[in-house]
Amino acid sequence: MKINVFVLLFLIIFCVVACNTRERKEKIISSDLDLDSAHTYIRSNHSHYTQFSDYNFITEQQWDSLNKITHHFKPASGYSIHKDYKTFGWHMFSKGSAYKSYNFSLLWGVSYFSYMVNAETGSYDTIHQWKTTALVDSAKVNNCKVFLTVSNFGEKRNTQFLKNPKAQKTLADSLSVLLNLRKANGINIDFEGVSSKDKKEFNQFIVVLSDRLHKVNPDYMVSVALYAVDYHKIFDIKTIDSSVDFYTLMGYDYYGGFSKHAGPVSPLKSSKQWGVHSLEYSVDYYLNKGVKPDKLIVGLPYYGDKWKTEDATIPSIAKKFLSHEMYSTIQELLDTKKYKISFDTVSATQYGIYEEKGVTKQLWFDDSLSLSYKYDWIKHKKLAGVGIWGLGYDHGYTELWELMANKFGQKQ
Repeated sequence: MKINVFVLLFLIIFCVVACNTRERKEKIISSDLDLDSAHTYIRSNHSHYTQFSDYNFITEQQWDSLNKITHHFKPASGYSIHKDYKTFGWHMFSKGSAYKSYNFSLLWGVSYFSYMVNAETGSYDTIHQWKTTALVDSAKVNNCKVFLTVSNFGEKRNTQFLKNPKAQKTLADSLSVLLNLRKANGINIDFEGVSSKDKKEFNQFIVVLSDRLHKVNPDYMVSVALYAVDYHKIFDIKTIDSSVDFYTLMGYDYYGGFSKHAGPVSPLKSSKQWGVHSLEYSVDYYLNKGVKPDKLIVGLPYYGDKWKTEDATIPSIAKKFLSHEMYSTIQELLDTKKYKISFDTVSATQYGIYEEKGVTKQLWFDDSLSLSYKYDWIKHKKLAGVGIWGLGYDHGYTELWELMANKFGQKQ
């Protein structure tokens, strides 16, 4: 009888400890993203850009050589974008001539990344190959709209620029010239790391820039990239909405180099396991702020994140963030058969676990299966469409184009 009482007491203590541990772990996961991302984390847009910013290449052929782009594909031929949807993608300068493999008939719009704002003058530090790239011509031939992304990263640079009306006028004048040069359709404003103290100036800048561009050409379209989580409530939708033709949600980086745990880059819905922040949360947040569904394009990742983790559990504590990996690189990693692949139904995301010599790595990514869930959700919500960060990240593979044709296309 004494033994049974001892065993019972042990089980009670064990259960209490286990429950407390689980509860503590859930609290950590729930608050994994409750941080000041503007100060502690550089988004993938910026990190992907800075990865190649030190190269002084002046031709697309040089980028092709670096990326080993030697041949091109013609994916999902015979399809065009359905009139009810807007499919939008960003082409990063570092992808060189990867656009020769884009099916522009399946894209409503493409934005060249990027006009990097000189925060002091409003002119550009670089526009890469905007003036010469055949991407613009290829898109227009296929009735795909062409945009130029306008980027400024970091609190200090944004404050400097937003406090300078002269620099803002210079930017508007410079954009007018560059858009006219390529007969482009408009711009995509991607200002990241804006401080809450500059909120008023930022929203006013959007209104004034839109007004200036529309005076030059009433047909120019102005779009704004929205943060996945607007921690500092930077976007005043009521103020800017009449000046904005559409919004592109950066629906990724919910987990990344900043997070305490390895996890889904773009979780579909909020959950106890992965926290409140998700595509569902972000979209509902902006809709409640006044963004109309038919003006909201949801950007999704054609890349994944890799961590060194404490163990193979889900979620697992991140010991070290290793890298952002493009879709094509991920497929090459998977071909080695070293990663054990599973589908996380909670976040609608794929993940792989690799264990060797006491080291555990986790790779979280989206593919045709996970994206199909997210595409269907976008259609169910009656949103404008989907965005791709970034085009060409799947170079050498055609399945994501085929999925887009299936979900947003129609036979020509």
